[in-house]
Amino acid sequence: MNVLHVHSGNMFGGVERMLQALAPRIAGTSPVASSYALCFEGRTADALRAEGGTVHRLGTVRARRPDEIRRARRALRGVLERERPDVAIVHSAWSQAIFGSAILDDGTPLVRWLHSPQPGPRWLEAWAALSRPSLILCNSRYTLETAAGRPADVPSVVMYPPAVPLTASSGSRSAVRNAFGTPDTAVVVMLAARLEAGKGHAQLIDALAALESSRWEAWIVGGVQQEAESAYLAALQKQAVEAGASARVRFLGERTDIAELLSAADVYCQPNVAPDSFGLSFVEALASGLPVITTRLGGAPEIVDDTCGILVPPGGAVQVTAALRALIDDDGRRARLAAAARARARTFCDVQGSVGRLAEVLSRGEHSVALA
Repeated sequence: MNVLHVHSGNMFGGVERMLQALAPRIAGTSPVASSYALCFEGRTADALRAEGGTVHRLGTVRARRPDEIRRARRALRGVLERERPDVAIVHSAWSQAIFGSAILDDGTPLVRWLHSPQPGPRWLEAWAALSRPSLILCNSRYTLETAAGRPADVPSVVMYPPAVPLTASSGSRSAVRNAFGTPDTAVVVMLAARLEAGKGHAQLIDALAALESSRWEAWIVGGVQQEAESAYLAALQKQAVEAGASARVRFLGERTDIAELLSAADVYCQPNVAPDSFGLSFVEALASGLPVITTRLGGAPEIVDDTCGILVPPGGAVQVTAALRALIDDDGRRARLAAAARARARTFCDVQGSVGRLAEVLSRGEHSVALA
């Protein structure tokens, strides 16, 4: 089955890492062959090509520029005519709005992979709804149950994103720590996520500053991709200074060596204050053997349980501090949760199994995906 993923490509996050997992060098010989149609060059396109993916460039598109939309749709029609995919999957309201009509006009079944239950701007969701998909894939039970505006008469299925365990180079733990001047005795708490308030960066800094222990060091990973993120980062840096924690809270920016950083860390803490629809960062942390502290919100409880981490209640700043204290001070408990983390991650890191399920779901007749 040939699947064309139609996506913007101008950012890099969980969706883009999922697309990378579907590329040939990772997915291998599988019942689904993925290719990609992107509007923007950049890290996403580079990452997909590096894993053997075929990337079709559609050209820069801004929703307020009808000429760019028409040109990009023509480019997509050319890709559809040449490649004749069995299914085209869009991964956002934006890509559905811009390209849904071109996909349907070609006669190619349209599928929406819903990565968040929160609707985009009302005008964009209304525009996207003009192109009716045959099937909606939801990245978690939480998304399936809470998605606003999901058409009740369009079949919807939970499809956890395929994930690949990150592999660090040999000896990277000591090398990374040495590069940062981090002692072997330090307990490193890591958070790697997009710079947005919902990820709980501010709550993490407050919780760490409230600890009596001096054993900890924090690594916050995330680059500035939009103007709002620059202001948010500055606010976090100021918060760390005012909390007297600036010497032990490191802001590492955007990194491509996440595997090495995770291998050198001890705990992953992302105390969300807004729900994540899934949380690929949790899967990657577990696969690296890190116990996870996060909030019992959104899709997180579908990934993290008591065997491999600690779930705290929403708004539980005191509980975040208590969870951090428990794992920083209790080496034995931290080790037990770490040992179970990799086993838990295997539930989500079976790429071949995920791709096989994707093929099965896409080909079911009852989902009205009329394959050629």
